[in-house]
Amino acid sequence: MNSLSPLDFGMNGEGDSPQTATATIMDTMTHTVYLHSYDRYVDVLEYHLPDGTFKIIHHDEWEKLGIPLTMGNFCSEDHYVAGVFASPEGPVFFLNSQHVVGRYRWTVATLEKLPPPPKCMKRFTLFHKELYKRTLEFGVIYTERFGIGTNPYDNEEEDVDLFAWIERMLKSEASFKLFTKDWVA
Repeated sequence: MNSLSPLDFGMNGEGDSPQTATATIMDTMTHTVYLHSYDRYVDVLEYHLPDGTFKIIHHDEWEKLGIPLTMGNFCSEDHYVAGVFASPEGPVFFLNSQHVVGRYRWTVATLEKLPPPPKCMKRFTLFHKELYKRTLEFGVIYTERFGIGTNPYDNEEEDVDLFAWIERMLKSEASFKLFTKDWVA
């Protein structure tokens, strides 16, 4: 089984807690989104804003609800979920209950391969510059995803690893525009 462990979530520089840093926009977003898993067809995430509570439900249970999926994806390991979804304010990046509305050039990520042993692990860290020069960051250490070349559609790391996809997405202004959408339900 793959593992996903949270890194420190905090702020560099002056300011309050991470929740206070995102309060300006996030507190006004009251919505429940449903996201498809990036790598497990049967999993759908029910994610509530602004508190960030969530649960993973089976795809069949979600279909019975008759509610459309929100544009975005998530991945999960052990007790952690992380991902991105579209909102009227822009892409929302989250790790468990912590979330932030991304801004082009103000939100960036790093992805690094960690040296073995015991397993092939990676570290994903998201950095978000807030007002007054505060920087919010959160990230995960997770088992490297394998599967490139297992089918005609999985040719690059981003095809099998949601964190690699997010890291690449953050470099494109068009991606930020694409993830700025009205709520679907």
